[in-house]
Amino acid sequence: ADESRQLLVQIVQQEEAGPSQPVDKSEFEAPPDDDDEADELEQFERWKVRELRRVKREREEARKEEADKAEIERRRKLTDAERAAEDEEFNQGRAGHGQEKEQWKFLQRYYHKGAYFQDEDETGNAKMGPVMSQDFGAATGRDAVGDKAAMPAPMQVKNFGHRGAVKWTHLSAEDTSSKDALWAADRGLAGKYKQRMAGVKASNDFERPAKRKKPAGL
Repeated sequence: ADESRQLLVQIVQQEEAGPSQPVDKSEFEAPPDDDDEADELEQFERWKVRELRRVKREREEARKEEADKAEIERRRKLTDAERAAEDEEFNQGRAGHGQEKEQWKFLQRYYHKGAYFQDEDETGNAKMGPVMSQDFGAATGRDAVGDKAAMPAPMQVKNFGHRGAVKWTHLSAEDTSSKDALWAADRGLAGKYKQRMAGVKASNDFERPAKRKKPAGL
């Protein structure tokens, strides 16, 4: 009984004291190495390598800039015929030079090749290689199956037979000269509304206003 009472007293005392504080393990860890002079010679050697690379890079950039300026001046001194001949010779080294582009089909889906990764090398070809040199105007999917121009007129639409099909084809098939728009249906009503607007009434009336007569007796 005495042992149980003593154990109960210890439990009550621990609860009143609250939870035990966690042990700070940082007191037993080794301090960080902040001695900057330990590898001073190695750091100096690395700095020399970085400086040499920087000087080399700046010299190459300056040399390239001078070469570009000299090339621009040389091209300016050429005649139109000589410049055209050089351009033609340069274009002959491009991939796909002289090949005619395939004719697009009626209502063919258009894909933009994007504006990124279009850098060219010294020969005028894409740096990405054949990935960016492929024909992005080729027909794909249902456009590659047949030509909609040979189909009947009701089938010459996008997504024919699908839920998202629409009757609109292209702008050249629409009559844009129609004057049946709702905003132009009633000119009289629009004129009355315009006359009631502040600063618009008699804005185009340039006649000299008549002299007002004074009332009699004044």
